Amino acid sequence: MGLSVQRWRSWESWLRGAAKGFDALVPAACVGCQRGLSVSAPPLCPVCRSRLPRLPLPRCERCAEPLGTPALNSAEHERCGTCESWPPSLRTVDALFAYADGAARVVRALKYHKWRSVAGVMADAMAPALGTVTSRLSPDPVCPLLVPVPLSRARARERGFNQAQALAEALAGRGLGELSLTLRRGEGGKHQAGVGADKRRANVRGRFWAPEVAIRPDRPAVIVDDVLTTGATALECSDALAEAGFLRIGAVTFARTLRPLDVERAETDGMRSEARG
Repeated sequence: MGLSVQRWRSWESWLRGAAKGFDALVPAACVGCQRGLSVSAPPLCPVCRSRLPRLPLPRCERCAEPLGTPALNSAEHERCGTCESWPPSLRTVDALFAYADGAARVVRALKYHKWRSVAGVMADAMAPALGTVTSRLSPDPVCPLLVPVPLSRARARERGFNQAQALAEALAGRGLGELSLTLRRGEGGKHQAGVGADKRRANVRGRFWAPEVAIRPDRPAVIVDDVLTTGATALECSDALAEAGFLRIGAVTFARTLRPLDVERAETDGMRSEARG
């Protein structure tokens, strides 16, 4: 068993080194439009950054679903009907972008193409959403625990790294929280891409747990991931954290999937932002 763990750690270390080397060798280019950039420039050019489809306001403070009418902006605690059936462990979620167009390309660049430097750009964009979630969980200024959604060992070997952990590390590196590798994920489960809400929840049910030694009930725990789709993964993670003793749990993601009408609104808001820029 000890030799197996040692081999796994050596293999994981090699993968991380190879990924960093790959990042260094890839020519500098914008992940959105593929145009060349200076070596020191962020991997997303200003034009593509301005075109990221922002989630329309106001948004449900529980699941970040757009509420559909600006008149609700004056209400402090408006919620949609989408998250009414969610368990109480996950108090609040926020994200700034719709998972479409440029935002989807940014997510794929990190998640599937392993362009690690994108994590910093995404973390910068996620900072306001993280601040919103933290303030909802604690009325007093506090440093949240940043809990990335974990991968199983098999998926980590397949992908080479954990994009959620890369985002959490980037957020922590900016002084926005403390990285906490609290959650563990068991083997099994199927790919979540293209799967409906019920099947997504079934795929991850009971897959997560938090070792008792990791309990920090005095601090808000913020689950970090790249995309919120149906909320199935975040809900399972929050249930595991709550079972381990955490009292204040939220989640922050770079993007959120939306209904078709909401995507159209996000694209319109993005074009308006571009015009203003």
